[in-house]
Amino acid sequence: MIDVFKRIRIHPLFWVVIGLGVATGYFRELIMLFSIIFCHELGHALAAKYFGWRIVKVELLPFGGVLETEEYGNRPFREEFIVTLSGPVQHLHLMLLSYFAYSYLPFWSYADHSLFILHNLTILLFNLLPILPLDGGRMMQLALAKFSPYRLALKQSLYLSLSFLIVCASVTVIYFPLHLQLWFVLSFLLLANVLEWKQQPFGYQRFLLERVRKQRSPKGQIVRYVSQSMPIQEALKRLYKEKQTIYMIKEKGIQIEEHVLLRYWYNDYRSEMSIGEGIITPYDD
Repeated sequence: MIDVFKRIRIHPLFWVVIGLGVATGYFRELIMLFSIIFCHELGHALAAKYFGWRIVKVELLPFGGVLETEEYGNRPFREEFIVTLSGPVQHLHLMLLSYFAYSYLPFWSYADHSLFILHNLTILLFNLLPILPLDGGRMMQLALAKFSPYRLALKQSLYLSLSFLIVCASVTVIYFPLHLQLWFVLSFLLLANVLEWKQQPFGYQRFLLERVRKQRSPKGQIVRYVSQSMPIQEALKRLYKEKQTIYMIKEKGIQIEEHVLLRYWYNDYRSEMSIGEGIITPYDD
């Protein structure tokens, strides 16, 4: 628990919002907002800590937060689902707590309760939008990785995220053209998606690297029929989360397990080699 608190960071933009809140007299409302975001991100962090994830930092933003870890796609679906869901679940606890405070504590008025519920619902619904890096976007990415190769799932989730972001921007233009705060949030999400797109190859390489180093035993298997002329780097793009890939060479009727191709990529960096060349000089198990 103490280690998690040590990794909490406040984004500079949040300090600006705090300063404006103090200057304009909205300090009580600001405390509500900060508490909600803090509990949301703490839910993610504690769940990640429970599963032994390597937490880099927990950064609080004016409209949400970001949990940064050193896990790159090889954690079980169950773990990733629970860690992602642990943030939104906190809003249900907070709203129940507010109802209890309004019912039994004299200092928590109906106005406080209503405002607290409004902030909770706003942050909850916003985070469930299927846009990266929001929780809804992460859930979408996780669902795609369940049925598609991991590399393809990364691309598909970014395409869908940008599409939903365009829809949100279009709605804003039509109904809230002068809502500066909303434009600020959309601009931040656009920047986050651009950075996510640039970091996509890096995340995929870390996925492969951890697949080699940790040598986890995937729960299932999947057979992919490929040509012997296919480059190893292209074959590796067909790896699934939690499934061991068996490559069946169509021309020769033989099979190669994924760990053989991963060794070519990791030990000798011969990813440009074709699978057929790998058959000629295979690794010994």
